Amino acid sequence: MKTALLTKRGLIRRLSAILCGCMAMWSAITFAQSIQPGAPYPVGMKQLEYVDTAQGNRHLALTLFYPAVPASSAMPTRMVFFTNLHLYKNANIVSDGIKRPLVMFSHGHGSNGLYYAWFAQYLASRGYIVATLYHYRANTYDATIMYTRSKLWQRPVDISKDITFLLNDKRWGPHIDPERIGVAGHSQGGFTSLWIGGAMVNPDKYLAYQRAWKNNELAPASLRKELPLDAAPALKVYDRRVKAVVAMAPGDLQGFGMDEQSVAQLKVPAYIIVGARDTQAPPKENAEFAAKYAPHTQLDVMPGLVDHEIFANECDQYGRDTWPEMCIDAPGVDRTELHEYIGNAALKFFDTNLNVTRSPQN
Repeated sequence: MKTALLTKRGLIRRLSAILCGCMAMWSAITFAQSIQPGAPYPVGMKQLEYVDTAQGNRHLALTLFYPAVPASSAMPTRMVFFTNLHLYKNANIVSDGIKRPLVMFSHGHGSNGLYYAWFAQYLASRGYIVATLYHYRANTYDATIMYTRSKLWQRPVDISKDITFLLNDKRWGPHIDPERIGVAGHSQGGFTSLWIGGAMVNPDKYLAYQRAWKNNELAPASLRKELPLDAAPALKVYDRRVKAVVAMAPGDLQGFGMDEQSVAQLKVPAYIIVGARDTQAPPKENAEFAAKYAPHTQLDVMPGLVDHEIFANECDQYGRDTWPEMCIDAPGVDRTELHEYIGNAALKFFDTNLNVTRSPQN
């Protein structure tokens, strides 16, 4: 049954207060087979790159977040613009023989996975391994119309490649449980998470979407002439290894060709969360549309003035001054509070659907 989990601003405040109170308990909660004093875990982060030889020697990059053992050689990391992150660059992963669940994170259009480091930190501090992507030529450092607009199918395809890379990696593979893999994403990444989870696109509508960009005279003709008109690669992106997905403010579902019948093909449980005031991915046409037609879906609409960028990291003053459109929320919206709510809700969803067992210490 699809449910709207939040209906009143007062409720989210009460829930957040409860969640904050429960944080004192997390020091006594971890995986049942790995109870340790001092949990939540410190979080390590490691930048990884590899070459995809199957598609023209493309360099694919991701950042891994994981339960870590702090050491003198592990360097605390500070990210420009952002605050409330506590990460140890290149720290050693906890080696306790546990195969941990893996969550892949797909960023929004023209963004990158580090903008969501808070979410990766939240899950990793509670025992997950999280891989945040730099989608190939569709991220803040390297973007082209070919991949940001036309070859959208490359997003879920590359997530699958990244999963395979991590499972086969001699260092990281032994720490990952291949039977407990989830995907999360924001905005275009939220659309991607539904897509890789089995939702389809209508081939005619996806082709129409591609054609609209190929014929868009505002883009240089030299770039447009290279854009393909081919929906075939967009029709086979489902990955059976993915067992659950979290879609944060997914968009633009119908614009990309995901209609009622397409969304109904979703094969895994999904948790869809969005702000009621989202101006970039309006809930009615996107999150609510998906939840209405997709099976096994929970819908969570955060009430009030919660907008699209609530899912990005918290910003320091430099970030707020430099990047107000992403960093500054509407009056009365507390990003710290909502991150606690979102993180806890996603954790519970993944724990349930990836069969993660937790028990309190004695």
